[in-house]
Amino acid sequence: MRSSLPSADRRLLRATCIAGLIAAGVWCAQAQQPEEKAKNSLADGIVQSVPVGVENKGFVLPSFDSAGRRTSLITAGVVRRVDDQRLYAEQFTWQQFAVDPSKNLRIDLPTAFYNLTTSTLRGMQGGKVTRSDFQLEGQRFFFDTRTNQATVEGNIRMVIFDTSPKSGEKKPAKP
Repeated sequence: MRSSLPSADRRLLRATCIAGLIAAGVWCAQAQQPEEKAKNSLADGIVQSVPVGVENKGFVLPSFDSAGRRTSLITAGVVRRVDDQRLYAEQFTWQQFAVDPSKNLRIDLPTAFYNLTTSTLRGMQGGKVTRSDFQLEGQRFFFDTRTNQATVEGNIRMVIFDTSPKSGEKKPAKP
């Protein structure tokens, strides 16, 4: 399918999409605590709250920084620890909270696998990443929580809600 946008607009849209993904990755990296223990807090929390072979319904796992501010919230309709290394979830949502609420990030996956050893999250049945300024969807989703890098593949769709800061366009005044 050929885009009907002029090439300059396509380049701007492509650059804005890349900038949005980079900004999301940078924000995720900044949201992490510098302590080594904080990097493993997700795995530690899961190991403590989800025994092998047990199905947990209505799973909720919040994370807080040293000042007591909530930094993330993981929820799932069903969570099952498959073995010592893998966790399976249905209706998985991971919300990351920034000091500036416009930078909050949300990841939604219908089904997900989390590898406790490699700290990687994988969704193979579609997924969506949402922030106040964009929404990104794809068929396959991979996120490495140690490096804060994500890969989205297959039928990727990105919606940027407001490109005026990047394009320099002014919104028309209301009559």
